[in-house]
Amino acid sequence: MPVELQGEERLMLKPLFEKYPYLHGSAAAAVEGGMGRVYVDNPGNPQAALAMIDFCLFAGRPDAPGVPALFGLLRPDQHVLLPTSAWEQTFRTNFPGRYRTYTREAFQAGSFDRERLRGFVNSIPAGAELRRVRLEDIPQFTADLDPALVYNFTSHEDFIARGVGFGIRYNGLFVSGASSAAIGGGKLEVEIQTHRSYFRQGWATAAAAALVLYCLDNGLEPCWDAANPPSAGLAKKLGFISTGPYTAYHLTG
Repeated sequence: MPVELQGEERLMLKPLFEKYPYLHGSAAAAVEGGMGRVYVDNPGNPQAALAMIDFCLFAGRPDAPGVPALFGLLRPDQHVLLPTSAWEQTFRTNFPGRYRTYTREAFQAGSFDRERLRGFVNSIPAGAELRRVRLEDIPQFTADLDPALVYNFTSHEDFIARGVGFGIRYNGLFVSGASSAAIGGGKLEVEIQTHRSYFRQGWATAAAAALVLYCLDNGLEPCWDAANPPSAGLAKKLGFISTGPYTAYHLTG
């Protein structure tokens, strides 16, 4: 039976999640930052583990005896990441016809050009305000954009205490925002959202650049994982380096 790990118990899983090939900021946040929920097959000698944060991340040995029980924790509509082809084969065998696949692209931090990033921040038009998100901003920040900007945290207060977000207000709206989707172990997983009326106008570039600069100034590794080509293009524009596309799984029933 899977066992849920709490607090510092999760640190035993660092070897299993070390150098996770994608969403490495979320993996670090689950193992080292106490975010989400983490399960292991055997707390005395862990061979396989499942971190459930915004995605469900498996690690360790796909042939470990406790893997089927870990699979049993999954529910429809969850998104699953599998770090190796052996994990993918095991997952496909256990969930025949119960998933759809889609492509994401993983990135790693590059050698960022601070002046270029500051130029993006300063490119917003007159009348727009880019600022760090405050506690009182969060209800509008998420209503104008998306709850995904903060929903991995236990509360709005938890987000302010441990996370960070930058939003651009214009015409009474938050037109774009960049935040820590997850944070821990010296890594910050970047979340970007833009109001649908303001797509492709440079707002996301400015907000994301502000967040990357914050990471660089505070000793954090910014982590980027792209769900679509525009996100991948923005990552490259900011200075992230692609490590290639990969397959993600969405459970359908």
